[in-house]
Amino acid sequence: MKNPNLTWKEFGANEVSHSVAHYLVTLRELHASHGYARVTDVADALGVNKSTVSQEMRRLKEREFVLEDKARHLSLTDVGHDVARRVIYNRATLIRFLNGILGVSADQAEIDACKMEHLLSPETGHRLLSLVHLLLSDDDDAKSLVSEFAEGRGDESVEASSEKAAKKTSKSKKSGVATTKQAPSK
Repeated sequence: MKNPNLTWKEFGANEVSHSVAHYLVTLRELHASHGYARVTDVADALGVNKSTVSQEMRRLKEREFVLEDKARHLSLTDVGHDVARRVIYNRATLIRFLNGILGVSADQAEIDACKMEHLLSPETGHRLLSLVHLLLSDDDDAKSLVSEFAEGRGDESVEASSEKAAKKTSKSKKSGVATTKQAPSK
């Protein structure tokens, strides 16, 4: 097992950043809808300046995610296409999990999925997808589990739930009962 104090460094070792994920997905979508993509098209789709897109495309070409032909049309390499596809699948899986199972609103599920889609490893993405499929299947046990979770979730707002947890923690501290495991002191 890795040292938990060093695990945070894995975040920086991620294959793509949030921004790179959006550029690659946008290129994929533009190709699907128009058959081509130019810097101007990407800039319009993302609402950024053409110079910003040009700089990012230069970096993506260096990383061999993107190609540019003589007509200045941009396309994804096989590697770029694979990364974009994985980000899209992760986003869809996360939205289904957050909205369909956890009951997060559709808008918030979309926002949260966008924040996480590029961070999941392929292994975690596949396993989460398998879990989502199981929990949303016709299996009676899965339906029962999801239903039980939904009942426990109730219509309580996040704020009300947080207040209850804070009051419970406060009561526990007053009574001298520890509710969370504390790290050992050095």
